[in-house]
Amino acid sequence: MVGLIKRKLEASTLIEVLIAMVIIVIVFTIAMHVFANVMNTGVSSAKIKAENQIRLIAADVKNKGQIDEEVLILDSIGYELRVMPAVAAGLSQLEISAIQEGRKITMYRCWFVDKLNEEN
Repeated sequence: MVGLIKRKLEASTLIEVLIAMVIIVIVFTIAMHVFANVMNTGVSSAKIKAENQIRLIAADVKNKGQIDEEVLILDSIGYELRVMPAVAAGLSQLEISAIQEGRKITMYRCWFVDKLNEEN
């Protein structure tokens, strides 16, 4: 028993532990910001899905020659369709925007023959 009492135990002080914890918290905070930036700026599956859906909507408008609805909601993504003023007789520009949770995901513009404004 006498040998145990005389032997000095080595351990970290409270200050060392607190400094280590502060460093770990700083590293995790930086990592969280980097991760959030990567998730916000990366190509998401919703963006790819929206781009594919926009192409299908544009092809449908080109075939019909007119817009049936100005706002579509498909799979929790809203699509706003706008027809820009005609630059030539019967030729109009279509702009389709995909919006999810109040944020614009992607946009697509194309020309189409506007059958409503087409001159015969």
